[in-house]
Amino acid sequence: MKKVWYAVKLGHSQVTFVALVDKSRTNITMLTGNAEFPTPNPKLTDFGLATDRLDTAVQAYAFSRSRLDKEERDLAFADLKSMRADLGAYVQTTCAGDQELITSAGFETMKSRQPIGQLPAPTDVRAVVRPYPGSLEVRFGGVKGRLSYKLYICKGDPLVEANWELYTVTGKTRVVVDGLESNATYCFRVMALGAAGLSPVSDFASAKAA
Repeated sequence: MKKVWYAVKLGHSQVTFVALVDKSRTNITMLTGNAEFPTPNPKLTDFGLATDRLDTAVQAYAFSRSRLDKEERDLAFADLKSMRADLGAYVQTTCAGDQELITSAGFETMKSRQPIGQLPAPTDVRAVVRPYPGSLEVRFGGVKGRLSYKLYICKGDPLVEANWELYTVTGKTRVVVDGLESNATYCFRVMALGAAGLSPVSDFASAKAA
């Protein structure tokens, strides 16, 4: 019998501000001390701060109805959705399609569309210089049927496998990489995770941080 793979269901398409706060607090509660997910990405402390920020912004705008408070609420909402999508990608990668594990992290589930065979490697990987010291942006083409992506970073010879390390697990095809050494060159590559496992590794892209 074929194993049924499950994917994290974020439920962000029509989520309200308050509902996103509630969903995020559930994730924090369920992931705190959860041995199946020892290294949440983003860190639960950072995710908790983002949740508190949106909660505070929602209340401030409800009281003041000011333009500035509305802008802060909308920005906090977008940031928290982005962070929760990354958290969902981490859970998806770690759980290997197990429904009970996804639920134990506080997410809803949906049956995954199972690709036939292995996913192709992500293409069109680019490293783009940003106008901020020590910051680059990595962009790449999306892969149909993926559950998440693994982004790897290398400072040094990209042909030496030991120089590569996992930077993040994400559901996005654009990732800002901060905290880099200015004037140093970094390489990036990507793998897609699907129901059949990991894709081959992409070609790498490189850029020098500002």
